[in-house]
Amino acid sequence: MSKSEIFITNAINISAQSFYPRNYDPKYLFVRDGMLNCPVLSEYVIGDIKGGSTPPAYFFYKSNGIPFIKTAAVSRHFINTNDLQRINENFHNTTIKRSITHPYDIIYTMTGKFMGKAAMCPPTISEMNMSQNSVVIHTATPKEAAFLTIYLNSKINRIQVRGSYSITKQKYLNQGKIAQLKVMKYEKKYDLLMERYIKAFDNYYTSIQEIKKFIEAFDTKNNLPFSDEVQFGFSVSPSTLDKCMLCPNYYRPDVDETISSVIGDRTVTGFNVEAIKKGDEIGSENYLEDGVPFIKTSDIMNFDVDYEPDCYSAESTIYQLEQEIRCGDIIFTKDGKPGEVAIIQEDDKIIISSGLVKYRPENETERYWLFLLLTSKYGKSYFKKWFVLASTMLHLRADFFNDFKIPEISDYIRDSFILPLKKAFETKKKCYDEIIKIKTTVEDSFTNPDTDLNI
Repeated sequence: MSKSEIFITNAINISAQSFYPRNYDPKYLFVRDGMLNCPVLSEYVIGDIKGGSTPPAYFFYKSNGIPFIKTAAVSRHFINTNDLQRINENFHNTTIKRSITHPYDIIYTMTGKFMGKAAMCPPTISEMNMSQNSVVIHTATPKEAAFLTIYLNSKINRIQVRGSYSITKQKYLNQGKIAQLKVMKYEKKYDLLMERYIKAFDNYYTSIQEIKKFIEAFDTKNNLPFSDEVQFGFSVSPSTLDKCMLCPNYYRPDVDETISSVIGDRTVTGFNVEAIKKGDEIGSENYLEDGVPFIKTSDIMNFDVDYEPDCYSAESTIYQLEQEIRCGDIIFTKDGKPGEVAIIQEDDKIIISSGLVKYRPENETERYWLFLLLTSKYGKSYFKKWFVLASTMLHLRADFFNDFKIPEISDYIRDSFILPLKKAFETKKKCYDEIIKIKTTVEDSFTNPDTDLNI
């Protein structure tokens, strides 16, 4: 929800070209006037800034094809590799070849509530494409791309963008205005920091790939038959119908087969109900531009959460809601898109929305074992089994928490999955911290030239 702001401007400053009050905000004018002698973004761009395009629905695939990114999957500095779609390769190479994106190209969002976020294409994706709500920016070197990514996400640029966008039905920043954005000059003094940024950036996405490999290896090892594809053609005996659940997925044979194949003859336990805490809504009237991150279902990203989301709340809200999210807690979605899973890796304060559930594992071993179960086909089977469609949205029934079975941990599981998963998460966290430390230092140097870059 927008907040009202009142400020006074001199009538002589008002231009006939624009009557948007935000163009006369003192903060915007201060940034605009202070950057008059700075270069513009187009001076760093190879070729032109190219906008994407959304293919027809029949060119989207479940698994094979070229990765395709929506604006919702672009955060500040990172893309959510778990929220990519796949499109027809020929369409990618012909009709929308203008926006083909390679590693270290910058993806910049230009429309709607996600407008103004920048992230580089990771090295783990050789080619990708994007919707019409984003642009791709090619630079001469990865170091320049990393520097511009930091600048485009900075508070200075956010103030500049605030006075630059147009409004049709929603916020809109066209390619021409993006090209003319003022940017800080890239200087040699940033070289070493940018090299470190890129190394941490590479290792961050490599660790995500490692985590995915362990999930896939678990599915393969157990020969799990569950498929995300809709199942047609199976029959159910009337005597097996349960009046508590009349959704087809509940009776899919591959759902039961997948669950049974993991459990086998192992001893099982269930969730500790006292460790489960559902999220809360705070109301759009309480959204702030800064404060405690308010995490929605769309903010689960790369097996963690987005600590720079679109919505924030006052710190006092945490105490009113009695939410206590700690490093190591498991978060997963129960509404909208059930089954998105994350391990909280920060001790920073956050608030989770009502579409999310927090579970606090008893120890480190349970944490990674439960993460593996929830993200594998085993967990997806349970999510499919217990979701219902209500008010045009998917919801997870409370029966899920009572039905979910956690098999005992064997030595093989501990050595082959849990310990390597822990290592991959630790690597990802270390790289994330490095990226945040570097970007914070570089941002500080924009306003304080004496900032020590030798961190």
